[in-house]
Amino acid sequence: MKNWLVLAILFGLTSCGFHLKGTSAFDAPMPYHSWKIDGGSMQRALEVVLRRQPDVIVDTEKPDVVLKVISATQDSSTSAADLSGGTSEYLLTLNVSVQAYRHDQPLGNPIQVTVNRYMDYSDHEVLAKEDEQRMIWRDMRTDAAEQIVRRLAFLPVITE
Repeated sequence: MKNWLVLAILFGLTSCGFHLKGTSAFDAPMPYHSWKIDGGSMQRALEVVLRRQPDVIVDTEKPDVVLKVISATQDSSTSAADLSGGTSEYLLTLNVSVQAYRHDQPLGNPIQVTVNRYMDYSDHEVLAKEDEQRMIWRDMRTDAAEQIVRRLAFLPVITE
């Protein structure tokens, strides 16, 4: 009976379109093979996500495309207050804007991504919350990089 239940769950997951990230046959291939990233604070996240793409080389001497981060801003604002007027929750916002260039000519419009996260806050756990906030910012940069790379797959292809 357990085997049938496991089989039914697996069949249900596959029939609804579930797949591990990056393993779908429907993922669009990257239009260019070699990339160079001029990324500032987004450099590492973009490199990691781009390197996970099949048939993509990052940091080549003569790249097909240069990806430049126009801006990457982090903002933290109070989202909720407790009864004493202190902050109990923050809204963390990451705004990233990038532009892809081929032979110093822009490919399409700039790509803009916004990632938001809420973070509970307590004055009693200041050091732990600082570490948590650092981890959340890192995860937000990874999220933004994944969204950017998904959009890069649909850049116009310009042949020489």
